[in-house]
Amino acid sequence: MPLLEAQPRYQADLREQGVVARQELGPARSSLNRLESLAERELEEVTRLLDHLTYVHLKNDADKIAKEVIRGARTALKFFDNFAQLHPIASGVVKALSVVIDLECQRHENDAHIAVVHTSMVKTVFHLRYLNHVKDSFEEESLKGAMTVLCKDMAKTIKKFGEFVDTYHIHWQKTVKFLFSYAHKKALEHFSEEFEKLRREMDDMYKSTMQIQMATVLSNTTEILNRIRFVDPETLQAQRFVEAKGGPNAVLQDPLLIDQVAVHLKEKVTHTMRSVLQVGFDDLLSRHAPRFHIKYQSVEAHIVQSERRVVEISEGPHKIIEDAELQQLWIRLHEYYYGQLHAEKPGASITSEDAWTLEYFSRAMYYAAIGDIIDDDGSGYISALELNAFLKSEQRCLPKWTKPQWFAFWASGWHNNNAWYHDEIDHVMQSVQDTIQNADLDSRNPHWESATLALQSLKSLLLVVDNEEFSSVDESRVPYQLMRLQQEFREYEEKTISEKLHHFGFYLVDRASIVAVVGDTRIELHMMPLLHILAKRIRDLVSKIVQQQHLSSQDVCEIEALVTSCIAVFVAFDSRLRELSRGWRLEAKDIGMQVDRYADGLFKKYFTKPWLFHKAYDDLRCSMFGDEHELPRHLRPVMRTQLSVSAASV
Repeated sequence: MPLLEAQPRYQADLREQGVVARQELGPARSSLNRLESLAERELEEVTRLLDHLTYVHLKNDADKIAKEVIRGARTALKFFDNFAQLHPIASGVVKALSVVIDLECQRHENDAHIAVVHTSMVKTVFHLRYLNHVKDSFEEESLKGAMTVLCKDMAKTIKKFGEFVDTYHIHWQKTVKFLFSYAHKKALEHFSEEFEKLRREMDDMYKSTMQIQMATVLSNTTEILNRIRFVDPETLQAQRFVEAKGGPNAVLQDPLLIDQVAVHLKEKVTHTMRSVLQVGFDDLLSRHAPRFHIKYQSVEAHIVQSERRVVEISEGPHKIIEDAELQQLWIRLHEYYYGQLHAEKPGASITSEDAWTLEYFSRAMYYAAIGDIIDDDGSGYISALELNAFLKSEQRCLPKWTKPQWFAFWASGWHNNNAWYHDEIDHVMQSVQDTIQNADLDSRNPHWESATLALQSLKSLLLVVDNEEFSSVDESRVPYQLMRLQQEFREYEEKTISEKLHHFGFYLVDRASIVAVVGDTRIELHMMPLLHILAKRIRDLVSKIVQQQHLSSQDVCEIEALVTSCIAVFVAFDSRLRELSRGWRLEAKDIGMQVDRYADGLFKKYFTKPWLFHKAYDDLRCSMFGDEHELPRHLRPVMRTQLSVSAASV
């Protein structure tokens, strides 16, 4: 057959196949069209908020609008998730967008300028929606090659934007943000242009292939960025000072001028801040890239796009649990394993080597402990998804353990490990205090003085995870098999957490970085090994400083990083208690009673005596960052007054 005759016939075959396929996907496309309309309306509301943003002059008001903008853009994710199922070509883009949006929504503070470009990013991805209006397989095939390349470029640009935003936020000091504002502005304009370029490329593809009427997308991102102005007396004073001294580049070359800028902004110049300003923002981006990659992978792993089905802990539809063995045993652990052991059948779920675990399944008190480990939201109800996630998580179950061993460890072994860590941290920090007191360093050195004050205040925060029952753990009564599991889990956790901490330079500044390091959104399950590693790092650093009889600038930077990490972990612990308390309050449960029993009473001391830890936090903040400076929201405990009131009623 001649080529000219074959081509129309090939096109006709493709169109015929496309008609059949689209008839089969009819309900899915109809649902997607509804979601598209909802997403379009939400993005119109976001656009209205951005217009309103240009008339706001107080930074606090602008930050509130920025948070609304980010949350509004997030509502479009349901459309994108469904869109990617029908158009796998866009799955990489949607995945990148979901991670970057999730990271931005986790932040306690959102920047107005970033929110503007963030919206431009979401609108660019939303422009992919026209793929849903492809009429037949011929049009789809014509678009496929070029669209594959464009989607890869789009996903890459989204990740790079997320990397920039994360770098911007981890360097949270006002002085750093102010002196690097020109670099931030340049980067935001670059990403705005990149997203606009991607939209234009999509338009060209659609127009050359499809016969549809597309809505005109007017991009005014740059205009909005230029029109945003805040009235902040401190920033205005600093701005006049910098202009009088020759601009940001001139100021960055002179440490004394940097000090004066910080005074205008009511900040103390730390060694870390000075080191960051010497590096330059482009180098900071390059340094942060590997750390952001770890955070990106962590968030990607924890995004769950399906709805959670709730199953009560003691009964329910166990067939949706993926593990066949657990479908049978979840209702009555002891009866199941006891029967398996005495049946003596080949391939039984439990062998004589694990017979010791039966003691832990015969006591009701251990069922609550096991349930708490699986029950992520502390509701007292367990979803099948929670149980399936527990079974697949290496952070909660070592692959080589049998299921009876898993349950026995979480019934009692985890509590025993926490008691062990508590004693070790107490011992390590006492050693640090003794070393500081016996040190023969120049006490007149202001950096050593502030460092010792900070390190001495750290002990309370490192022991925030406390339980009066820790002292009652009698190792002589713990079966040697469980002791072995406890040691294996401690070794595994400390190894994996240490490796990731090294990637982060032992510098954790937000909850997302902590989750990435421990590998679990349930921070309280892994706080003790994390705090133990940080405590040992502090001990080794102090010993080195005392041995060398000299406190270098690098040593001070490392102390500041460790102090910031400990504060971040403490605040994450505080935030987790707030999440749990909100859920218990909505369920009309007695919060004091829930705190007393949840996770073996891990939060009890902090809940009942918060002032002990808040004083240590304030002393630490003042000694390290200055009396006048209040740390940003992601490094401030958000339940301080609320906890005090709640504790008084317990």
